[in-house]
Amino acid sequence: MLKIAVIGAGASGLAAAIFAAQEASRKNKKVSITLYESNPRVGKKILVTGNGRCNFSNENITASHFRGESEFAFDVYSRFTNESAVEFFRSLGLCSRSDSAGRIYPMSLQAAAVLDVLRCETVRRRIREVTETKITSVKRNGSGFLLNDRYYADRVILATGGKAAPVQGSDGSGFALIKPFGISCSPLLPALTPIVCTDFTRSLKGIRAQGKISVRLGGKILSEDTGEIQYTDYGLSGIPSMQVSRFVAEALDGGRSDVVAVVDSAPAFTAEELRAVLTQINTAHPSFTGEMLLGSIMPKKLGAFLLSEISINPQKETGRLHDAVIDKIVSAVKNKKYKISSVRGFADAQVTAGGISASEINPSTMELKKVKGMHVCGEIVDVDGECGGYNLQWAWSSAYVAGTAAVQEN
Repeated sequence: MLKIAVIGAGASGLAAAIFAAQEASRKNKKVSITLYESNPRVGKKILVTGNGRCNFSNENITASHFRGESEFAFDVYSRFTNESAVEFFRSLGLCSRSDSAGRIYPMSLQAAAVLDVLRCETVRRRIREVTETKITSVKRNGSGFLLNDRYYADRVILATGGKAAPVQGSDGSGFALIKPFGISCSPLLPALTPIVCTDFTRSLKGIRAQGKISVRLGGKILSEDTGEIQYTDYGLSGIPSMQVSRFVAEALDGGRSDVVAVVDSAPAFTAEELRAVLTQINTAHPSFTGEMLLGSIMPKKLGAFLLSEISINPQKETGRLHDAVIDKIVSAVKNKKYKISSVRGFADAQVTAGGISASEINPSTMELKKVKGMHVCGEIVDVDGECGGYNLQWAWSSAYVAGTAAVQEN
């Protein structure tokens, strides 16, 4: 009987075990599959994805939605697509729905529904769960492997995750398991995480407003994203901040100290359109205070801050403003610069940037080229996606390739 050990029972680990069991059934092959998980129960991190709603895929997937080894990721994705993921969960008894942005959720909008069907399938497939067991070593044992000098396996699937959200069990320990085998990895950095800005004013804390964040290095735009920005007491959060955070982390890790976030607080208008709107309002209502002038465009508190930054009293009537003053307001609204000091750490990150390099992996099997019989999937690989279901889709796609290949003859 072929013995397969899956180390890590998060999204990719659970899926890999199920796909291995399905492949064994199709081939009428006797396989024993065991999931090893350090947490008291499996799938803990699934429950907090998508703010507890678990957007498990997206209708719109291209290589551009992945970072790190993006072309490699899309190659693997093409073997198990978003449509495959929807069908897979449907076969497990989970109905899904999509929102206007293409994000795919369980119909119930409950992450627990995703975990429930995965766990039910592991039980039905007689996949063994060994929880509260941390695998600290994997050694060669003949043609197979010995885990913790105790558990034997013919094949190993590493699904240990990265370092993001260690409270959920992702502590980076999987990288220690592959180190003895000489596997190269790119640096591990927090991604999909808030941005910390130097001398950020606490007066902005609690504001939520539409905006565009552009991360710039020496005038060059590294990344930008538009959506609801959340202002905190330390800097910028919300989806736009998270989408660009990987590029911030890379620049800072490279030793750069001149990384800047430029915030456009009126992305619906060009500078010329905004200038015309503000001129029209000011001409018609010169008795408006400064914060009232900007009040129809953004939260009053944010408008007051931006005006104060250019020495305009937001509580004072504007009167008839000169064109030069309107230009200053437009610049403050469209190009407010915040010097970035760091990103929030792994404790606040949703995913890990970096990991096992694509050059170490066969994309057709997710097998490590240097370690016959050892497959990898999920966040341990140098692939991370944008917000919106791309990271979970990577988990399913890489798990499918790894799980099915682990059953096949090497």
